Formats: sequence, C-alpha cells, structure tokens
Amino acid sequence: MRLLGGSIILNSEPGRGSTFTVKLPAGYDPARVAPREVATLVPASHPAPPAAASRTEVAPAARTIDDDRDAPASDGRRILLVIEDDNTFASIVRDLSREMGFQSIVAGTAEEALRLAKDYMPSAIVLDVGLPDQSGLAVLDRLKQDVRTRHIPIHVVSAGDHTESAYSLGAVGFANKPVTREQLVEVLQKLETKLAQRMHRVLVVEDDPVQREAVARLLGSGDVETVTASTAAECLALLEQQTFDCMVLDLSLPDASGYSLLETLSQEGAYSFPPVIVYTGRELSPVDEEKLRKYSRSIIIKGAKSPERLLDEVSLFLHQVISDLPDEQQKMIRKARHRDALLEGRRILVVEDDVRNVYALTNILEPRGASIRIARNGQEALDALTSAAASPDDRIDLVLMDVMMPVMDGLTATREIRRNPALRKLPIIALTAKAMPDDQQRCIEAGANDYMAKPLDVEKLLSLVRVWMPK
Repeated sequence: MRLLGGSIILNSEPGRGSTFTVKLPAGYDPARVAPREVATLVPASHPAPPAAASRTEVAPAARTIDDDRDAPASDGRRILLVIEDDNTFASIVRDLSREMGFQSIVAGTAEEALRLAKDYMPSAIVLDVGLPDQSGLAVLDRLKQDVRTRHIPIHVVSAGDHTESAYSLGAVGFANKPVTREQLVEVLQKLETKLAQRMHRVLVVEDDPVQREAVARLLGSGDVETVTASTAAECLALLEQQTFDCMVLDLSLPDASGYSLLETLSQEGAYSFPPVIVYTGRELSPVDEEKLRKYSRSIIIKGAKSPERLLDEVSLFLHQVISDLPDEQQKMIRKARHRDALLEGRRILVVEDDVRNVYALTNILEPRGASIRIARNGQEALDALTSAAASPDDRIDLVLMDVMMPVMDGLTATREIRRNPALRKLPIIALTAKAMPDDQQRCIEAGANDYMAKPLDVEKLLSLVRVWMPK
C-alpha cells in the first residue's frame, strides 16, 4: 500500500497483536498532509515505543453549519459557542442566540470545541454531553481546568442525567433533552444574566468567629461581597430574604447540624438555595460524604492547604476571571491547582502489562495526589479488587483497564467485575491500542464507563479520570 510516496508495513505475530509502520518520504508535501503527532505515554528516558504506539490525527472536518466565526470583531460583541453534533439542534440554538443578540459559533466535536474556545474566547457556552469523539463532560472539565477559559459560564444539555457531574465540574446549569424552544430561551437568558452580573455575593456560615472572619477576608475582593452567619437560624433568615451566588458551610453549628440545614433548604421553597461548598474540620465517613453529596457541590476538609482549595472552588463557581483577581488570590489559586483536589488521596487501580505505560501513568497521576495500585492482567485486577473490598481504607475509587493483556484480557475482566453487585458502580475507563468505533462499543458493552484509544493524550486522560471519579 502506498501513502503519498511512502509505504505502510504491517507485521503481525500471534498473541502479540499487530504493528503498523508508516514511512513517509523526506520531501512530502505538508500542504497535502498536515499530520499532528499525538504524544505517547512512554517516557523519553525509556526505550522508544514500537511503531504501533504512534498515531497521526487527521485534519478537522469541514464546517457543516453556517455560523458567525468570520463576522467582524467588535469590542462589545457577545459570542456563544454551541458544542453540539446534532446539526438540527445546533441550528435551533444558533438561530435563537442570534435573536438574543449573540454571535453564534458551532462546534461538532470535542477537539473542535476546545480549539474554538481558545481561539474566540466566547462569552458563554451551550454544551452537549454526547459528542462523537469525547464526552462533553470531559470538555467541560478541560475548559474549567484552563485558567484562560474557566470563567466562561457553561450550560450543559444532555439526553442522559449527568446533573451532579456537570455541576460539580463547574457548569452554571443543566437541561435534559428533549428541550423545548421555551426551555432553550430560559437557558440563554440564564447565561445572559450571568454575563451581566458584576457583583458576586457569598454567604459564609461558620460558628467560630475567628474562622468566620478569616474565610470572609479570604474570599472578599472588589467584585465579591461576603455576608456571614453564625447559626442555622441566621442562615435561614438571610436565605429567606436574599439570594447568594455561593454558600460556604461549616457542619458544626450550635443550633443544628449542617446536614439538617441542607435538608431544610432542599425541602422548603421559601428559601433560596445557592451552590454549597462544605468547609468542615470533621473527618467524614463514606456514608456521611455520600449524604452530603446530594446537596453540596464540593467538600473541603479544613487543613494546611484548605484555604487555597476553598478560594479555588469559590472562584470556579463564581466564574471569576483569575487574572482579574488580587495578586495574593491569584498566587493561592495557582498553588491549589498544582495538585488536583479531585484526585487527592484517591486510589486508582492501573491494569496494564506494559511496564513503560505503568511508569508513565504513575508519573502522571501520583504527582496530582492519587495513590496508584498496579495489576498486570485482568486476573490480578480481580484479585486486587477482592482484597481491597475487605478493607474500607483500601477501597479502589477508579480502574484504568488495558484491553489487550495476557492471562485475562481487559474486556473479560470488566465483565467479571460487573457481575459483582458490590462493584457495579466502580468507574472503569478502558484503554486500547486501537481506535475503531466497534472497539469503543465493545468496551461499553463489556461494562466500561468510558473508553480512550492509545497513545493517550495526558489532558484527555486526566479529564476522563476527573469526570468519572466518584464525587
């Protein structure tokens, strides 16, 4: 087979898979082929990976929907980025947004969306979850991890119920498909309200006066007003009369527990119910944490690094532009983001027989706070999960499962895991050397939550891990 004057060589060996070697002539015409190399996870200090670990991505597909990306730039223009692969639905959102004064740009894939977000810096985003190349939740995570785009308000629309994940990752709203025209208008009006807001209000509920004042000083800035309450009764009185963009809640209050306060807010419509960040000195059991997750967007245990994490979480939910914050707050947020709060202390089982990829995955995840356990095949993975289930302190939070392994392959192991009722909700991300659509379908049918083809893009991998990590 020929490829622009080059050649493709296929070597196959029973039990070891296939190796494709692509040879390109030194003088190929870059105008005809513009390949973009995808980095492999094998570290440079180790031997080079086989040719099968290299992949060339094709150029993005041509635009299928007319949009406003070529419209003249102006200081006052508002751009809405519509991330949606259904052309009919995307056209409806585009037309409605134009009626409301937005310039509309449409992306049909995750990669195109990320590129357009950085190129055009939209004012707001409407994001579908079911994209053809990557989950929209992973796109949401990557946009919120980037300090240049994390302030952009993003409203998620999906055929599945991903409400909890979307809000925890920083979405401003969530709507289930099918969506009526009236509901779409409400979505766009909500985004308009966010864009028009200049002052943010945060309610701090804390009974310790020293802590209360410290948190108020920490979060306050030119565009953030902090209001404090020392009891559940004071908190309810404030929420009955006023609205807040975010609430920071200590669980130990003199007149009620923080949990009972959250239950009251969820059950009685007389009170406004802002996004809640639990900020507590109590160590929480898995049962306590699960109960709180029904009402809270984030849980932070007070400690040496907790003020930085609290500031980072609040700035995310307020959609603040990091570069506009005071210098000291910017430094604290950069410090908080050095380690990944969602991965801190989490246990990840890496099921992989290639020692180079084990090394690479460990060096990606451990510096971000995760604890890694290794299994070299599917049977070792089953044994590790059985052992971990016997001790709550060793519980595995997520599995990265290679597909092609000796003894027991990843698909068989995934099916065996799903047969155990105690492990049916365990997040499993399948990793495979092939990128064919039927491989993805086989992984999902076996019971994997998501799928990623090798060579692995580090940012995509981290996004998938954050999206599926139990909240």
